[in-house]
Amino acid sequence: MPTKTLEATLAPPTAHKEHKLCDLLDTYREGLHEAFEAGCDTTNATSDGVTPYDLPYQAKAALCNYVPQLHDTYDAEELDDDHPVRLTNQAAEFDHSQERDYEVTWWVPQPGRGTNFWIPLRINPEQKGLWHDLVDGDASPGQLRLQRNRTSWTLHVTVKFPVEEPDYTTDSDDVTHIGLDIGESALITGCALKDGSPTGPFVCDGSRAKHLRKRDAHHPETTPRA
Repeated sequence: MPTKTLEATLAPPTAHKEHKLCDLLDTYREGLHEAFEAGCDTTNATSDGVTPYDLPYQAKAALCNYVPQLHDTYDAEELDDDHPVRLTNQAAEFDHSQERDYEVTWWVPQPGRGTNFWIPLRINPEQKGLWHDLVDGDASPGQLRLQRNRTSWTLHVTVKFPVEEPDYTTDSDDVTHIGLDIGESALITGCALKDGSPTGPFVCDGSRAKHLRKRDAHHPETTPRA
C-alpha cells in the first residue's frame, strides 16, 4: 500500500495544555540524548535507559526503535537539539465531528493514567479525505511526530492507505504509453496517469532503448512529439 504523511497544526492550546506539551517534548529529548550518549544500540539497552523518564509508553517504544537506528543505520555521531517527539502508532487516536470548528481532534498521550487530553487539529484541507479514512479505520497509521515551532505545534502522521486496482491491463489498447529518455542506459516507459498516479510503469533495458532509437531514426514519423 502507498504511504503518505499527513500534516496538521495543533489549535492554540490552553496554558495548562501548553505546559503539558512542553513537558512531553523536553522529557523526550532528555531521554533521547541520554540513551544516545550512553551508546544504546539495542532495544533492550534503550528501554533500560529511558525507563526512569516520565514519558507515555508510546514515546518510550518509539525511542527503543529510534535510538538503535541512529547508531546502526545512520551512524550518527551527535544529535540535533530540535528533535520532534516520536510516538508509535498506538498514539494515533483521533476523533471527527462536523459540529466542531476544528473537525478532527487528537487524544494526546501523557504519562500515567487518566492524564491524556483532547486537542483540536488544523488539518491540511487537501488531505481531508485521508484524515477521515484514518479516523474511520480505512487507513493504517504509522509513526507520529510532534514538533514545536516558534509559535505553534505541528503533528505529522504517516499513513498507509489502499489504492483501487485499475480495471484494465497496461497492455490494453486503451492505455497511452509515454516514453522518457534518460540516457544510454535505459528508457523508462509508463502508462497514462490515473487519479494523479502512474499505473503499471515498466523499464526497458539499455539494448532495447538503443533498438528503439535506431528504429525511430529510420522511421522518424513514428517518433512522438512532446
